Amino acid sequence: MRKLSLSLIGLGILMLIAVIWVTGRKAVKQTNPTKQQTVATITKKRPNQPTNGKAIVIYMTHTGNTEAVAKTIQQQVGADSFRLQTKETYPTSYQKMLKVARAEQTSDARPELSGRLPDLKKYTYIFLGYPIWLNKNPMAINTFLSHYSSFKGKTILPFTTSGSSGLGASIPELKQQAKHATFRPGLAITDSQLADRTQPVKAWLKRNKF
Repeated sequence: MRKLSLSLIGLGILMLIAVIWVTGRKAVKQTNPTKQQTVATITKKRPNQPTNGKAIVIYMTHTGNTEAVAKTIQQQVGADSFRLQTKETYPTSYQKMLKVARAEQTSDARPELSGRLPDLKKYTYIFLGYPIWLNKNPMAINTFLSHYSSFKGKTILPFTTSGSSGLGASIPELKQQAKHATFRPGLAITDSQLADRTQPVKAWLKRNKF
């Protein structure tokens, strides 16, 4: 009887070990797919980064058109972004806004910006966007550029939105304000191009080796 009891105990121990081993195998099989799925999800969320974190999209928008182009550029190059805003908001009426813009241009005004401006030290490429008002950039863009003593080692890529004005006369103005900066050819998106902006944005980036 004693030998039989010992045999039964031994058999019970072996069965227990077998159960633990099988359970462990199932747990491993269930865990591994979860880890792979998590990694894949994180990878999909990572933005495209051909500029290796050295680019920033800085833009001023009034109707939202420039912001739409800015976001398209940001998605394509994986850049940071910053929206310039003035302390005094511009009228929503287009004609009233133009009246304010004309007065600012005439007096060579520097509208005050709200918030703290970004530190540009780590950036090599600055995508600078703005609407064209009366054939020029908003004077608030000059406020932004004059805030920095030098753009040495920085490359500025202007992009604009307008009804049909293209880049207007804004580029000479920018070059005068952004001391020591290197400029690359700009991108002008008109109202008729806005809905299908992705293709001209991609073509422009390709021409500028992005």
